[in-house]
Amino acid sequence: MFCPLGQASFAEVSELMIRAVLRCRKEKIAKLLIDSTGALGFQPPGMAEQYNLAERIVSDAASSVKIAHVANPKWIRSEKFAVTVAKNRGLEAENFLSAATAMGWLLKRK
Repeated sequence: MFCPLGQASFAEVSELMIRAVLRCRKEKIAKLLIDSTGALGFQPPGMAEQYNLAERIVSDAASSVKIAHVANPKWIRSEKFAVTVAKNRGLEAENFLSAATAMGWLLKRK
């Protein structure tokens, strides 16, 4: 589980998320819950920022990390755009509004 807290820019939070994904891949951890609801200090990302973050996470995860992202509703406002980008590139990922729901999805067997 990765939970960035406090004031940060979107770029800083994105970089921390990417590092968490890379660590999971390196350590062969197959599931990652990211809860970014405690990250403050920036406006919700635009479509280009969401796209770039999704592309980078997909590349770094190499389809070996299943990712559940708990986010502020404003992050998820655009019809789950970033998740759609990730899924279209082979990454199993989903956005959630609660950690409990995210954890249930991560632990659910196929």
